[in-house]
Amino acid sequence: MTELWRLGVEDASRALADGSLSSVDLVRSSIERIAATDPHVHAWAFVDADAALAQAQQSDARRRAGNARGPMDGIPVGVKDVIHVAGMPTRGGSESLADAGPAERDAVSVARLRGAGGVLLGKAHTYEFAFGQGQPPTLNPRDPARYAGGSSIGSGVAVAVGDAPAMLGTDTGGSIRNPASVNGIVGLKPSAGLVSTEGAITISRTMDAIGPLTASALGCAIVLDAIADPAARDRAFGGSVADSALRPPAGPLRIGVDCDLWSRWGVGEPVHTAIDESLARLADTGAEIVELDLSFLDAALTAGLVVSLSESVPEHRSRLRAAAAEYLPGTRVMIATGALIDPADVQLALRMRHALRRRIERALSAAGLTAIAAPTLPAGAPLLATMASELTDAGDGESLGSALRMLSAANLTGLPGLGIPSGEPDGRPIGMHLLGRMYGDAELIAVAHRLESISPWRARVPLDPVISRAPDARE
Repeated sequence: MTELWRLGVEDASRALADGSLSSVDLVRSSIERIAATDPHVHAWAFVDADAALAQAQQSDARRRAGNARGPMDGIPVGVKDVIHVAGMPTRGGSESLADAGPAERDAVSVARLRGAGGVLLGKAHTYEFAFGQGQPPTLNPRDPARYAGGSSIGSGVAVAVGDAPAMLGTDTGGSIRNPASVNGIVGLKPSAGLVSTEGAITISRTMDAIGPLTASALGCAIVLDAIADPAARDRAFGGSVADSALRPPAGPLRIGVDCDLWSRWGVGEPVHTAIDESLARLADTGAEIVELDLSFLDAALTAGLVVSLSESVPEHRSRLRAAAAEYLPGTRVMIATGALIDPADVQLALRMRHALRRRIERALSAAGLTAIAAPTLPAGAPLLATMASELTDAGDGESLGSALRMLSAANLTGLPGLGIPSGEPDGRPIGMHLLGRMYGDAELIAVAHRLESISPWRARVPLDPVISRAPDARE
């Protein structure tokens, strides 16, 4: 019999719907799995097992009464610790909030998830306020000496080891898609406006996004259905992201690539080869791979940093005045940098945002593309001891700046970006990133679902974490 914690969102949803599984059993399996794995990977900042089991009992009662709320009813989910969950503290990975009490109300996305019957397990570790500085306690489950992902690090690792079928993360410059790549799972940064960020501690009010991390593409669609603004979802997808993703495509699948750009991004040969193999698999299903010039995407990094750092200042001004000494120095520097940016430069970056979005959408339309594909990251998970954390160090394939360079375009423009597993050269997962048109989220998920059905990567997670202690890189 399959261990219940191994079930993905779609499998658990089907089993709950047909009565072969209870939410209480599923949630209890997650709680037991967290107890078994978290001493080794430290994905969780807070877990409320009693509250989760009470929610599961309520879900089972609804099903018995014929009042199930939909596909997410009864499924356990964790939330990145910058997103408020009523009754749970939000500490944001920062000493400045170490004594925070329980949040009084849910973030909008969490309220919608709860309204869809999702069972809230707890909060996942993050870098301080999602800025990417310092090092959370979370460890890479395959190799504790290596990087475990961007600021949605706890969310990515929790899905990878089977603690929960789905987690919520936030993404300002790749922080959902980055840990998805490193951990061999799926992560979606939705189209701007599809999922509210109200009730989350953000870096950038216009670039931040809340989205799902799951083991499968369809799992992402099901979670997105639950957390999306209902009116926006209905307009964009005719009612359901998952249903839209499973509909037969209206025309041929065409995917754009720019391999020269990958070289400028420092993409290593093992990653390049793995992405080529995934594209070849898609081509075998009838997809057409189109080479084109996408060099204009390089403009996203600088403009994205200008916008995001300048917008971080009002979010943190009052907290810094009260507790600046309790912020990490690297985080303080980033916010201070934002305060020093000339308003004229911010306006130029905002104009660049609109120009870049038009340029991407013209490229998609002119070539009849469903998506633009590229590696999610230039390399597999680097060693913590040698990884650079500077945002502007984009020439090193194992730096934070290099990761931002490859993923910022989706955040700056508001277009959807999806990270999907695409190989494990040297035993380190790598991902393929899909960038699509505004509200093309379901189209990207459909591409990912097609690749997933003909690739071995879905079977690689969840996994048991390696039981060893990381060297002093984290200390």
